[in-house]
Amino acid sequence: MKTCGIIVEYNPMHKGHLYHIEQARKTSGCDVLIAVLSGCFSQRALPSLIDPYTKSMLAVRYGVDLVVELPAVYAAQSADRFARYAIETLANLKVDCIVFGSETNDIAALEQLLESAKSVQTDPSRSWQANIASAIGPNDILGMQYIDYARQYGIAPLCIQRSPSFKSATRTRSDYFAGASEEFLSDHFIEQQNWNSYYPYLRTFLLMSSPDTLAGYHLVNEGIEYRLIKNASRYRTWDKFLEASVSKTYTRARIQRTCLFIMLQITKEEMKRNDCLHCSILLAMNQTGRAYLNSIKKESVVYSKFSALPAFLQKVHLRTKRLYESVMPHDIKDTVYVE
Repeated sequence: MKTCGIIVEYNPMHKGHLYHIEQARKTSGCDVLIAVLSGCFSQRALPSLIDPYTKSMLAVRYGVDLVVELPAVYAAQSADRFARYAIETLANLKVDCIVFGSETNDIAALEQLLESAKSVQTDPSRSWQANIASAIGPNDILGMQYIDYARQYGIAPLCIQRSPSFKSATRTRSDYFAGASEEFLSDHFIEQQNWNSYYPYLRTFLLMSSPDTLAGYHLVNEGIEYRLIKNASRYRTWDKFLEASVSKTYTRARIQRTCLFIMLQITKEEMKRNDCLHCSILLAMNQTGRAYLNSIKKESVVYSKFSALPAFLQKVHLRTKRLYESVMPHDIKDTVYVE
């Protein structure tokens, strides 16, 4: 069986994602398509508009054979780490290739740019594009990281042209919260899943915590804890808090990731001890996916039950789920979807 992996967030799922699924199959010629899916929170630490169970169910219904999770603490990371963790879990599943969307649609050009970037001394106060003096797009930034780690595991990187004809996830979220009523799959959207809903808890936690306590959490560096406490005291809305907290060093995404780790109370030491994801957490599958899992069960570490997870992943799962559900009127499904 030829296997292909895709790395996705579906926040929310849109028609461009369906095109990605279709083209991944076509480009790779795979027998089995496997998706690594960020769950409750995305790479930029945005709450997912669609819950993980529903996202994984939709992925299978629209053509994916097997869906595994990229837990929040591995998803809400810089492009480099997000890519590494995603590729690690795909490598555990023995995929032959990956397919990602690209602005340039040129693997050779991205590999050349990647090699050039490795020799550049970066300035943390500047964007990645500015550091390498390139107008590269966000999908290609991730794509370069995918290529780098895929090569290390003997996984072939393939890409498809990203089409501007599809509305982006960012635009879809923006339109939805602005009142658009007919978004694709909007009946699955959860209106409470935005940072405004989490800010009362975050603000209270910041005001009740000492700087020393906050400094122990993952991504809390360079004295940002003092800035966050000060801004929590000053501002009662998320938008004003975020705007005041952003700096040359701390982008919006970095502030969001930092705040997520604070709310989850995951420490630097915990992430240091668990700085890899050489396993896969099952979310959904069809019969093709089930058959493939059976064929690799002696070679791969795949968890389908909470009780089987290592202690750290159990802790992450419980805290993430409880945080995500805390702003909702009901709990979310927490079982593997099988079609």
